[in-house]
Amino acid sequence: MNDEKANSTGKNGISRKDFLKNSALATAGFFIVPRHVLGGSGFTAPSDKLNIACIGIGGVGKGDTRALAELGENIYALCDVDQKYAAETLNTYPKAKQYVDFRDMLDKEKEIDAVMVATPDNTHAAIAIYAMQMGKHAYVQKPLGRTIYETRRMAQVAREAGVVTQMGNQGHAFDGTYNIVEWIRQGAIGTVTEVDCWTDRPRGWWPQGADVSRPKDNPVVPETMHWDLWLGPSPYRPYHPAYAPFAWRGRWDFGTGALGDMGAHIMDQPYWALQLGMPSNVHASSTPLNEEAFPTATSVHYEFPKTENRPAVKLNWYDGGLEPARPAGLEVGRPMGHEWGGMIFHGSKGKLMADVYGRNPRFIPGSYQKEIGPPEQTMKRSPGIYKEWVSACKGNGKTTSDFEYAAALTETMLIGNMAVQFGDRNQKLEWDAENMRVKNLEDANQWLDQRKDFRPGWSEMIG
Repeated sequence: MNDEKANSTGKNGISRKDFLKNSALATAGFFIVPRHVLGGSGFTAPSDKLNIACIGIGGVGKGDTRALAELGENIYALCDVDQKYAAETLNTYPKAKQYVDFRDMLDKEKEIDAVMVATPDNTHAAIAIYAMQMGKHAYVQKPLGRTIYETRRMAQVAREAGVVTQMGNQGHAFDGTYNIVEWIRQGAIGTVTEVDCWTDRPRGWWPQGADVSRPKDNPVVPETMHWDLWLGPSPYRPYHPAYAPFAWRGRWDFGTGALGDMGAHIMDQPYWALQLGMPSNVHASSTPLNEEAFPTATSVHYEFPKTENRPAVKLNWYDGGLEPARPAGLEVGRPMGHEWGGMIFHGSKGKLMADVYGRNPRFIPGSYQKEIGPPEQTMKRSPGIYKEWVSACKGNGKTTSDFEYAAALTETMLIGNMAVQFGDRNQKLEWDAENMRVKNLEDANQWLDQRKDFRPGWSEMIG
């Protein structure tokens, strides 16, 4: 189908995309009854399904693809630069059209309604922007982008294109997260002025630290790997299995380290509950780092200015095995957080602790739980992050972790990574969010927008 047919209106002025928003369509003097009425409960008519293209389907994307298929949507096309890594997903959906280059796929397949992107961090922006500018809805795995400029650009393009977006930080849709937001906003622990967040990453997950260097050997690129496309906008380097398919997370050129990986699952809850916005300043310290990889462990300290609704808030981040001090009032033998990490809200009346993804929120001391009880449910619960996005794509409701929200959360995480780069200066970086710049350290501003280092063609794609 060509562009004109794909986007044209029918005899009644209703396009295919508009049709997805309606349960019936009047055409040529009669009504098409939705197939789910005839097929029984749980049946999704072909005309009611989204045609979804899944890009990056070997790792987390494999589960994302499965989740969307289980909702009854049509896995219309699959795209991955590593055919071996993607083989299981490719074999699971044999009717889906298969591609290596997302540009070829999007240029040719005009029937695509939406894309799911689960590639390495360095290609999120280019792929999502390319798709959104074609009018495709977008679901992108966390973190939203690798650089601050990219995340802002993604939010801008989403607004301009009028598409439905969602970042894949699944804990945002969990009941525990909603309970946290309601408890905090309802004053269950009084006025919150500080939050601690921590994770065990990267320990045992991927290599990171000052001893991580570029491999010196140059193995042959596997026939199933399209290395140039895997690199995307990042500066060229020879192929090596030390990077792909998964160990890229700890490399500055490809990933965003432990903070970028887990911040969206642990900082999300305080960011949402306290409506933090942009920090006024940030400072960090870390184990030794180099130009190749993130440090083994970091601590990052943010200060958020007061607003009409709350006082100033400090947010502390720890990773690589570092943790905040055990809070007063936490009973002996009672664990702090989860083995993967957690969060603690410090309020004037008490403390609220939760695990990664906002799971298992509980009060400190534990006896406070009975006194407080459940929060008043003032927020409509999410049906799950995938269904939330799919429903919004069909015109039903909105997403809660759209690119507007996700870009700000991701930017906050990336500001922390920037502070790590300059942690040896032993100074707070003053953040000017309006102008996207550090006010008191000019050297840091080169880190914000790295398009000048992108390979030819990629910076133009991002815009």
